[in-house]
Amino acid sequence: MNAVVVLGLRIFFLIVLYGFVGWISFIIFKDLQTLFDLKRSQVAPIVLSVIVNQESLEKQYTKSEIILGRDPDCDLTIADETVSLRHCKLYYHHKQWWVRDLESTNGSFINNTFIESPVVVIDGDELKLGKVPITIRFDQQVR
Repeated sequence: MNAVVVLGLRIFFLIVLYGFVGWISFIIFKDLQTLFDLKRSQVAPIVLSVIVNQESLEKQYTKSEIILGRDPDCDLTIADETVSLRHCKLYYHHKQWWVRDLESTNGSFINNTFIESPVVVIDGDELKLGKVPITIRFDQQVR
């Protein structure tokens, strides 16, 4: 091979290598930036009110993911036979609260509409797990 061709190939591969390293550095920088933005962003408090067996329960949450169900390990445990062990999940994403059914037996409903895919919830919505209604509020005062 000609020495000029070999030199050209070396320079080409060096440019490709530096481009690859630069691209990887950019991706890592963007991931770290997103991670730090997530830590800085605050979760809007959500208040869940539920009445089970004539017993009223109201809890406020400030974490980004809440699991609701009959399982004692759930964030909100609901002792009702129409509620699955891990029935549904509320999560904070893009500055909004969303609800997603976790393939429960009796289904999850938001304002009497069956939840087939994640849905944004708003203040005053009624979430129904089986036969148990849960009122959703976004104010900061727990009664």
